[in-house]
Amino acid sequence: MKRLKSGFFRRCARIYTQIYAVICARRCTEKSVYACRLLLALGLGMGVLIAPVSCGQTFAVDNTCFSVKNLWQLSSPSSRSLLNPGNILGLEKELTGLLLLNWRKEWVFRACARENGGRFVFEDSVQLRLYHNETDLTNLVNEVYISLNPTDFFFIDAGKQVAPTGAGYFFNPSDLWSRARERRPFLQDRELPPEGRVMLKGEYLFPGLTLEVGWAPQLAWTEDEDAVLRKYFGSPQRSSPAWVKISGGFSGMDGSCLFSYDRQWKAGLNLAKVCGENLEIHAEMGWEEWAKTQADQLNQLFLTITRETHDTGAHGNECTRPIEATTEKGFVKALVGANYTFAGGTNLIIEYLFNGNGLTRREWEKVLLHIGKNNVPAAGDENYPPVAVKLQRTTEFFAETGFPGLLRHYAMARLYKELPPALALEQIIIQNLVDRSGLAILGLSYEKERFALSLATQIPYGKQESEFGLMTGDWQVKLKVEFWF
Repeated sequence: MKRLKSGFFRRCARIYTQIYAVICARRCTEKSVYACRLLLALGLGMGVLIAPVSCGQTFAVDNTCFSVKNLWQLSSPSSRSLLNPGNILGLEKELTGLLLLNWRKEWVFRACARENGGRFVFEDSVQLRLYHNETDLTNLVNEVYISLNPTDFFFIDAGKQVAPTGAGYFFNPSDLWSRARERRPFLQDRELPPEGRVMLKGEYLFPGLTLEVGWAPQLAWTEDEDAVLRKYFGSPQRSSPAWVKISGGFSGMDGSCLFSYDRQWKAGLNLAKVCGENLEIHAEMGWEEWAKTQADQLNQLFLTITRETHDTGAHGNECTRPIEATTEKGFVKALVGANYTFAGGTNLIIEYLFNGNGLTRREWEKVLLHIGKNNVPAAGDENYPPVAVKLQRTTEFFAETGFPGLLRHYAMARLYKELPPALALEQIIIQNLVDRSGLAILGLSYEKERFALSLATQIPYGKQESEFGLMTGDWQVKLKVEFWF
């Protein structure tokens, strides 16, 4: 084991400051000076995080993991999507590739005469994307944080960390980071390692329950292709919440209660209970206060597209009525579900989601009426410009509400069955209960020792005038090869 001397950190800080001075002496532009200062702050911040570790006596490598993943995806555009009439978007079959290198390491150290005084965690992913004979190389710092354990009943964490979510498999309405303005996609990409959030939090362990208090800063930087921090560190943080979370167990049930504030209040409740040896039931609920600017923008986009169809069926003040969910002070999202494991090892998950800030059936019919009306003139090239403008408004509305996932009622199911000796079958259904459209995913995987191979296909289904029927992608086929060490 190597000892870390404090003099090493002083030399690193001095060298880092000299490099910064040289860079700034070259008459950098205002943006580059800002970038230099930000890099200096990040470097010094890392020093602050690592400095307490140097006060410890030794490092011990507790966990190291390295994986290589190669993912290929073949997608076909939908020929019947009303969001792409006459292939106005010029979509065609596309083959994309992704090479992902992921490395995670964890160090446990002694501090304050404690054998397990804390740990330092670092996880990084290098991504090489291939599409249209072009390549895009990016780096993502998934996690980099220090966790100190000064006593048996108190922990403090600082840095970029993946926070635990609720018990739901498909969605987590009680999650701290599921705020509306974060615009998290309904369909999460589970192939990529999760990205953490920069935060400072402390946990205090009482008999039977845990108290957590935390704060996360708002981090803003450009998200274009040339943005250095976006390409080599990660996504910005639109929210800056402060929160209190209480979790524990009672009467055989695990639960947690969350209260947070970031210009608007949010509360979350998470419950899970194991019944016997095979069944687990869970429920999550989240209430969030509307941000007035977001509600106003959402209504402005909604009224713009519904007024255009006033002459085709809207009467009186129907075309000036805002979205029902935005008329309340806040909205509720709730999920209930069950996880059952059969005797042979087959696992079944069934969940229902109520999306309180989604559109009602009547509001959704207005949107579909607008889309259908503006799809008709697309037969002639001379009509493409006005059609494109009107579809652009619809696209902006979908981006603001979240698509897919903009209605109120959904059901999800996942069946996982192992096929000895090394195969596994996975089937997933996401069903819109309002217009009966949905998404079906079927996957087959092979795993042995440190190698995995999987093949999956994703197919949307439903009427042409339905949520999943509007998806511009018809089907996708994914092939994944993975090694880990």
